Amino acid sequence: MYYSKKFKKFKKIKHCFFSRKNGYSKGIYKGLNCGRGSRDNKKNIKKNLNFVAKKMNIKRDRLLLMYQKHSNKVIEINKYNFKKRIIADAMITRMKGIALGVVTADCVPIILYDLRNEIIGCIHAGWKGAYKNILKNTIMKMKKLNPNNNIHASIGPCIGKKNYEVDLKFYKKFIMKNKKYRKYFVSRNKSKKLFNLRKFVAD
Repeated sequence: MYYSKKFKKFKKIKHCFFSRKNGYSKGIYKGLNCGRGSRDNKKNIKKNLNFVAKKMNIKRDRLLLMYQKHSNKVIEINKYNFKKRIIADAMITRMKGIALGVVTADCVPIILYDLRNEIIGCIHAGWKGAYKNILKNTIMKMKKLNPNNNIHASIGPCIGKKNYEVDLKFYKKFIMKNKKYRKYFVSRNKSKKLFNLRKFVAD
């Protein structure tokens, strides 16, 4: 379990970046697998989600996860939809007593907190979502709720640059969108690049 030093100072909210440790799943899913779309044993996933809810000090039905699609879709959670199936890659809410969560492996988990208006949010940012402006969309949606804000963000564990190998087609896709994106790549060899997803998302 990992925590943001900055977010620990905010007494009105609770946060955590969970690792794979302390889970009930076995085999290739060994650990704290919370991916309901995986082929893991459903009973183990349920136990893992119960563990997370307990750590966050909420009831299981107050822990909200999304069906993530690598999109740029952001949903505001309210009393009318919080029990419905959420298909998106980012959520924000002003509701009290609930926890928002994302499930990641290589992708970037981001948590947001508008200190002034007590709005929380979380983002699942893979390269597709980041490329499609999921981060900008989420922040704009928070600003739409109240333009007078004070938004803080924390980026959780994700794939490192040394392990993110991409081909030239991937590289050119980013460069065609913005030539300044070259700074997020370094050459591996003639046909491969290494991509710094974390820095891309942070910037």
